[in-house]
Amino acid sequence: MMNSEFFQNLPLPELKWSKFITKQCRLDAIRGLEKVRQGRLSNSQYISRVKTSIAETHMVTDRIFQQKEQIGSSHVTHADLDSVDNQYLLCGMSDGGVAIYDVNSQTADGEIPIVGLVPGGRRGSHKNKVDCVQWYPADAGLFTTSCQDDRLKVWDPNRMKPVDQFKLDCKICHHHMSPVASKHSLIAAGGDSGDVILCDLRTGSCTHRLHGHQDAASVIQWAPRNQHILATGGRDQTIRFWDVRSSRGCLQLLDMDNASPEVVHMRKRRKILTVAHRSRVTSLCFTRDGLWLLSFGYDGELKLWNSSTGENAMIEFSEIYTELKNNVKMAVSYQTTPDLVYLPSKSRILVYELFSGKLVNVLNGHLMTVNGVVYNPRNYDLYSYGTDRNCLVWKPRLFVETQNIEEDEIEDIVPTKKAKGPTCDDWSSDED
Repeated sequence: MMNSEFFQNLPLPELKWSKFITKQCRLDAIRGLEKVRQGRLSNSQYISRVKTSIAETHMVTDRIFQQKEQIGSSHVTHADLDSVDNQYLLCGMSDGGVAIYDVNSQTADGEIPIVGLVPGGRRGSHKNKVDCVQWYPADAGLFTTSCQDDRLKVWDPNRMKPVDQFKLDCKICHHHMSPVASKHSLIAAGGDSGDVILCDLRTGSCTHRLHGHQDAASVIQWAPRNQHILATGGRDQTIRFWDVRSSRGCLQLLDMDNASPEVVHMRKRRKILTVAHRSRVTSLCFTRDGLWLLSFGYDGELKLWNSSTGENAMIEFSEIYTELKNNVKMAVSYQTTPDLVYLPSKSRILVYELFSGKLVNVLNGHLMTVNGVVYNPRNYDLYSYGTDRNCLVWKPRLFVETQNIEEDEIEDIVPTKKAKGPTCDDWSSDED
C-alpha cells in the first residue's frame, strides 16, 4: 500500500499542479501506479519512470541568457554546471573569455543574469577560444579553463581572476577533474602530442604523464565510481582506460568489434591498432552510476560500453550527423528508467533511450551547429549552445504547460476565494 510520503517525492514542480500534470503524463507511467499498488513495482522504480516521461518531452522556452556588449560578438564553446547546487552555469567563450550565469534567477527583463564575466582580450583571459571549462567538483569555489595556448588556468569565481596556472609543453585539447576524488586532486589534461598530463592542484606541478595515444588525446573523463580510473579518447580512433596509480601502460583498449583474445593477440603481433571508432573520438560521457560509458566520434556513431568489461553493447542508434571535428558535449539524464542521452547533431539535439537506442525526441531551435548540451538534474532543464551565438533553455513540456495555465484552469485545480469589494458584506438574503 502506498503512503502519502510516496506522492510527495514525485518529481512535480509544485503540489498544486499535481492534478493537472497527472492528466498529461504518459499512459505507461500512469499504469505503473496499479503495479505499485499490487507490489509488482517499487516506489523508486515508478518515480524513475515518471522522471523519464518528463525528461523526454523537452521543448525550447523563451528564457534567454543576458548578453553583455563585450560578449555579443562571441559564442559559447564549452559549458559546465556546478554539481553542488546546480545553479551556476560556467561558459567558455570563443574569444577567450569566461562567463558565469545564475540559472535559478532572472532579471527584470526575464533574462538569466551574468554573475561573473571576463571578456576576451582582457587581462587573465585566454588568447584563443576556450576549449574546456569545469567547476571544482567539491564546491563552486574554484573552476578551471584550458585552450590551445598551452595554459590550464585555475580561477577564483568570486574575484573572476586566475589564482594559478599550469604551463604545459603542448596544446591542451581537453581536461577533467574526478567527481569523486578524496585521495588526490589531479587534473587530467589531454595534449595534442598524445600524452595525458596529470596536474596536481595541491602542489601546483605536473606529477607524471600517460603515454599511449598515437595522436592527440582529444577528450578526457574520470570514472564516477573509482577515483583512480581514467578514460581517454583520441584522434587515433582509440579509447583507453588508465589506472593513474600504475606506471605501466593503459589498462584496456576498447574494441568496437569485441574481438576474441586470439584476434587481439594477432593484432599486437602485426602491430594493428585496436580502435573504438572509425574516426577521431569527439565525446566521452559516463552514466551517473559509472557502469556505462558513452562515446561519440566524427564517424557519426554513438556507442555504449560496459565500463567494467570494456565490451561494446552493440546498441543500434539511428544515424547521427556531425559537422564538428572538435569536441562535442553530450549529456545523460539522472535517476531515470531508462536513462536518456542528449546528443547534438548539426543544428538539432537528439534524445535516445540508453539501452534500446530508440529515438524519443528531436529538439529543434538552433540555427547553426550545436556545440554541446548540459543537463540540470534538479529541475530537468537543458542548456544548449552553438555557433549561432545562442544559448537556449529547454524545459519538459509538462512544466511549460503548467506555467501557461489559464485562470479558470487554476481555479479547477486549486479553488480560491474571490476577493470582496469594500462595500460587500458576509450577509446573504434569499430575497436579494
